[in-house]
Amino acid sequence: MSTEPALRPELDTLIFDMDGVLVDVSGSYRQAIIQTVDLFFVEGLGLAYGGQVSPLINNDDIDFLKQAGGFNNDWDMTTAFIIYFLEMLPPQSVITIPTKVHIPSMLAYLQTIGNNLQVTLEEMRQNKNIPRLALGVAEMGGGLAAVKKLLKRRNRHLLAAQGSLLEGNLVERIFQELYLGQDLFTDTYHTLPVVVHGPGLINNESLILKSSILNRLTEQFKLGIATGRPKREAEYTLNQLNIAGHFQSLITRDDVLAADGRGKPHPWPLLEAARRIEPSPARCAYIGDTPDDIRAAKEANGSLPFLAIGTLASAADPDALRAHFEALGADMILRHPNQLADFLM
Repeated sequence: MSTEPALRPELDTLIFDMDGVLVDVSGSYRQAIIQTVDLFFVEGLGLAYGGQVSPLINNDDIDFLKQAGGFNNDWDMTTAFIIYFLEMLPPQSVITIPTKVHIPSMLAYLQTIGNNLQVTLEEMRQNKNIPRLALGVAEMGGGLAAVKKLLKRRNRHLLAAQGSLLEGNLVERIFQELYLGQDLFTDTYHTLPVVVHGPGLINNESLILKSSILNRLTEQFKLGIATGRPKREAEYTLNQLNIAGHFQSLITRDDVLAADGRGKPHPWPLLEAARRIEPSPARCAYIGDTPDDIRAAKEANGSLPFLAIGTLASAADPDALRAHFEALGADMILRHPNQLADFLM
């Protein structure tokens, strides 16, 4: 499929995914996934790296799972990786402790288990096969639910990914402490971090779409955002990058939860972002960087005219992602979102 359409489509509204389209998250959300997986096993279970200090997963691994579908939520993806690596450990018995709904107690529980383990992160890294995992997850429908069904449930009692991060959800707690940093985490959750101290990865974020291109698009189109981010994190970055004023609507994870709705690949976030724009859009496009974004736009097209536009800018393997987009029937595939001005205006 050529990246350039034969005719410029008649559109009045553009709805954007945020991460990987508007904002470069390679040094923030992606690093939070990578570092949370390591810290769960190093700080939680007390495992050593062993030999070379190299993370268990990398950006290619993240891309494989994203292309399997169902991972619009980075907490879910992080949990999926941890489940996978817990399966590599020898089976561990359940140890009864006074409480597991308290982060320090959860850490103590995991460290008690870890004292008996002789496995290193290097051994697990050498034995991983994320492409095979992603294939199995895709065949079972994608997402964290597919990972839980696919794997054997070995050591699942060590997961510590249930409930609130203020209680027993150690996975989400580590992730948010890494991503937000000490000050923003404390301001958001009104408690001090336990595992990670220092500045947050959120401050590494930068624009992918040039400000000059965004200005041009704002002159011709109504703009909105449909993202899987929590509202506070979305607003923080939009304000830090000085682009919040370009968008008439912002649909976040908070909106999905409040409406008892479903996140992407369900079309609800896209349609709700369009519904909140005035005057009502006649023809929209959604610009995303994952197969789930294309699925959501194709589904939304059944309720409101929607084009599905995929961008390859953040892909570790652009050719593989292009093939996924083509298989899903993307209406347009761009090497970079900066091409929007040339192709649409």
